[in-house]
Amino acid sequence: MREQYKFLLPSLIVALVVVAFPTVFLFYISFHRWIIFIQGIEFTGFGNFYSMITSREFIKSLQVTLIFVVTSGLLTFVLGLALALILSERLRGQGIIRTIITLPVIVPPVVAGFTWKFLLNREVGVIGGYLLPALGFQKSLLGDPHLALGSVILADVWSRTPLMFLILLAGLQAIPTEIYEAARIDGASYWQSFRKITFPLLKSAIIIALILRFIDAFNLFDTIFVMTTGGPGIATQTLPLLGWKTGFLYYNLGEAAALAVIMLFITMIVSLLLVRRIRQ
Repeated sequence: MREQYKFLLPSLIVALVVVAFPTVFLFYISFHRWIIFIQGIEFTGFGNFYSMITSREFIKSLQVTLIFVVTSGLLTFVLGLALALILSERLRGQGIIRTIITLPVIVPPVVAGFTWKFLLNREVGVIGGYLLPALGFQKSLLGDPHLALGSVILADVWSRTPLMFLILLAGLQAIPTEIYEAARIDGASYWQSFRKITFPLLKSAIIIALILRFIDAFNLFDTIFVMTTGGPGIATQTLPLLGWKTGFLYYNLGEAAALAVIMLFITMIVSLLLVRRIRQ
């Protein structure tokens, strides 16, 4: 048996280098003040955490992040569940429809961001430059502080709904058809079957989908950065963009690391709560 463990050694070394060391270094830097090119490393304890969570920019970014995560998560869940329920039935051309619906999930976030930025552009975009003005809407979707976040959410929903659809469709197909047949014999309606059979048996798949969706939306950087870079102003600045700005524009690696640790704990707490629901 000991000979077999030797084959795991290279993978273990890579995991330690790629995962363990950066994580330990992240926690180390979070307790030190380190401003590149200006100030060396100086221990400050929880000073970086206090400075970060008491700043107005952090509070605003946290609000934007919560709005983005909740809105995008709910929309992707509702649309994904609706599509899964429709396409779980036997329909003509079902395979082609499923393929078309799942195409956005293979598009990289950066490409999706550039695509939607072009579509919503006020000058040359198909939606922002031609369709909406033809309907009498003259505002810039990405340039208006009140509309930019909704535009980013729209792009994220388009990009991430297929993943939710695939997970929920797999959960639906795992439910035995005999249960539905028995319910029909007993005279149950479609809504009663959904409420008493489908939804309870789909809870595990729903929670797994919500965990993945939360982690993805909470840490999303690519699409928002490409579309708005957190603007106009800080209207679409989420916590990941605040971390990027703090670390790579202000060169304050200490506070950027502290923000990363805060985000790590938020992600872990929410994920553990959802996993606990699966166990129950």
